[in-house]
Amino acid sequence: MVATVVRPHGLDGTLKVKVESDNPDRFRAGSRLLINGPGPAASAAVERFVPQGRFGLLKLEGIDSVEQALALRNADLAVGEQELRPLPSGDYYTFQLLGLKVTSLEGLELGRVVQIETLPAGDIYLVQGPEGNFYVPARGDIIRQVDLERGTMVIDDQEGLR
Repeated sequence: MVATVVRPHGLDGTLKVKVESDNPDRFRAGSRLLINGPGPAASAAVERFVPQGRFGLLKLEGIDSVEQALALRNADLAVGEQELRPLPSGDYYTFQLLGLKVTSLEGLELGRVVQIETLPAGDIYLVQGPEGNFYVPARGDIIRQVDLERGTMVIDDQEGLR
């Protein structure tokens, strides 16, 4: 996700958005954004973008009225996977980790990653399992393997973790 629509701005379909990306190229004129909100997912080209700190004013092609802009309130704006820059080995995008099946070193299924929380000390992953929910810290040696192709995360199920 690169931004969230906050509200319309003006009458021409311009959107006030909360920016979630640190890559300014995400909003360059002509780039395409995926719109995930109410209704079916869609794609639109950026006409213009004016940054305003953590927010910005975004005009998308085909969104030309305040009514169309209102319909996008709270929608998430994202880029396609093909536009993501490669990450160093061992780093992952949030969307890649959500839904991973979590297993112990011994092969016991513990649940699935359902949420990622960002804290000052680092990210933690909320795992929802048959025996309840628990958190796995992203830092440290708890996570032993992430296999995106198989959709799994193997952890060291240490005492006190769950």
